[in-house]
Amino acid sequence: MTMKILIVDDSLFTRTIHRQTVENEGYLVVEAGGGQEAVEIFKKEKPDLVVTDLLMPDMDGMDLIREILTTDPTAKMVVCSADRKIEHIREAGKIGALGFLSKPIAAEDLNRLIEKLMG
Repeated sequence: MTMKILIVDDSLFTRTIHRQTVENEGYLVVEAGGGQEAVEIFKKEKPDLVVTDLLMPDMDGMDLIREILTTDPTAKMVVCSADRKIEHIREAGKIGALGFLSKPIAAEDLNRLIEKLMG
């Protein structure tokens, strides 16, 4: 069974790069351009992993993590952000993110983390 990954970022360029990276490893990808859209897609598609940006205009990544984990407490979440503030990294971990990658993200780093979580 092929694993499905939801990529959430308000930047189409970033989503495209992440999608290509993940698809090259054989995963199915669904995308959302913001938090509200991601919640709807998550409920419909039931992805195995969510990779989300932190800073988005309609719903930030922290609120997205909380919302998704309310819907499914077993959801696997990864944060990818240019925001490298240690307090944000810690908060993401405390509320349920299983990993954090700083942008710009090397393809091998994203693939390594996904492989570790999808094991």
